[in-house]
Amino acid sequence: MLPISVVMPSYNHAAYVGRAIESVLRQSFGEYEFLIADDGSNDGTRDIIQTFHDKRIQFFPHQNNRGACTVHNELLAQAKGKYVALINSDDMWMEGKLEKQFNYLEKNNHMAGHFGRAVFVNAQDVVLKKDSLSFGRIFDQPNRTQAEWIRFFFDHSNCLCHPSSMIKRECYSSLGGYNNRFRQLPDFDMWVRLVKKYPIYVDNDPLIYFRILSEKNTSSSTLENNIRIMNEHYFIAENFFEDLSEPLFSEAFSDRFYDLPADAVRDLKVEKILQYFVENDNLGKIYQQIGLQKIFSELNNSVRNRVLKENYCIDDKYFQNISGKNSLFYDQNFSEKRSVVKKIIRKFLYS
Repeated sequence: MLPISVVMPSYNHAAYVGRAIESVLRQSFGEYEFLIADDGSNDGTRDIIQTFHDKRIQFFPHQNNRGACTVHNELLAQAKGKYVALINSDDMWMEGKLEKQFNYLEKNNHMAGHFGRAVFVNAQDVVLKKDSLSFGRIFDQPNRTQAEWIRFFFDHSNCLCHPSSMIKRECYSSLGGYNNRFRQLPDFDMWVRLVKKYPIYVDNDPLIYFRILSEKNTSSSTLENNIRIMNEHYFIAENFFEDLSEPLFSEAFSDRFYDLPADAVRDLKVEKILQYFVENDNLGKIYQQIGLQKIFSELNNSVRNRVLKENYCIDDKYFQNISGKNSLFYDQNFSEKRSVVKKIIRKFLYS
């Protein structure tokens, strides 16, 4: 078995893809296959990729653009390495990245993956100061246990640098690949699924040059991207606790469990639902709506209804009360503006 499979989905990065490929070929660790797939680029990216004639490179050009996750999954299916390392077609790896990650994972076989920090650069490879970027320190994370990662992901969202990752291929296989329905958060969806089953390691050192290209980045802060991010957070949060073992859930969230009477039996399904009502500045409205939806369904089941009422004091009246306080769909500012507009219209019509 090959030690490493390097995978690179590419799309319309003619100005940068050459530097990305060169950063892989310069690695001190050379025992890898390099799988590149172009997702229907129309800017000459494909032509630049074809100028590289290294025997480790396998190139899969595609005529139509189908989405990064689809292409990524196809590359994973082609991969033969023990570990898989991703590089984006506009980023660059630092020298020694593969060697450092391979050595760590070989010595720590219980770990599913190795991540690192990043240095941000612009289109001209000029280093951007972290403090000049609102997200500049997002990847500067300490190591956490599985339970701590689960708690962090639920409370805060993603903070792992996808193109710094090296993951065991068998772990990717067990998780079923990336979900192409996600455009902004497919990596976050993958990491949530990953840490439910395996521990990971985050290195203190930067391993990649992460390129920032204004609105051309998938992660750029455009209105369309921001709306899509919130929708994708909803879908991930809705199933966040699925396939999470009871011991791991308890380790991650037991400090927030409901204070039950001494003779009551704790119900972890209810405890999972109640996590959605814990105060959260970033995703609170989304979480509360999901929590309402789940309580609504539980109350409709006679057996579950009794558990909620007897052990957690949650009944129809309780649901009616909280459903009048939490809403993803009601905007107070919009309502106030609409009232003002109505008054102006009435004044105009009847004056």
